[in-house]
Amino acid sequence: MRKILFLLSFLLLVCSCGNKTQKSAQEKDSTAVAVAGKEVGDAEKEKALRGYPALVYAKVNKVLSQQVVNLAELDTAFFAKSYLDLKAEVLKVQDGKPFDELFFVEYMPFSQGLCPPIIISDVKIESFNDNKAEVFFTMNSEGGDESDSVKMWWHLEYANGEWRIDDWDNYLEEDDYGIVKRMREYLQKNKK
Repeated sequence: MRKILFLLSFLLLVCSCGNKTQKSAQEKDSTAVAVAGKEVGDAEKEKALRGYPALVYAKVNKVLSQQVVNLAELDTAFFAKSYLDLKAEVLKVQDGKPFDELFFVEYMPFSQGLCPPIIISDVKIESFNDNKAEVFFTMNSEGGDESDSVKMWWHLEYANGEWRIDDWDNYLEEDDYGIVKRMREYLQKNKK
């Protein structure tokens, strides 16, 4: 009987030590994965950034080709919350007051008046730092000539595992872009 109790005690001891060893190894593995995940995360962010304009315009072309165009679907899919909140504030203040760029803000951010399908080209990432990036590209209607092309600038932020547009413009001069700046100026002039 003593031998059986001794054997059971020994097995329990071995099992409990083995469990601690296994847990320690699992903790090390999960730490390694977390460290590797961070390294992969930066690479994945950059990879996602490179494909982001094409991803956006695949959806833009799909939405714009529907009989009933739901622009809110594009806004919620691709704009940052900060941008959407600012736009909502402008729309609220705009009630009854002129905002020359309202049509531009509401209806033009993705199409610039071009007919779908919209083709993008010359995508250039100007900066990529942590969770911020600037992207420039050219958009054109399929089959359109260069005179119909529109140059675009997006400022992007990375949050919750995806890139989002937090400022944009169809730029003509480098120091002229930024619809967010113009919306803030409008709000400043028209405070209640």
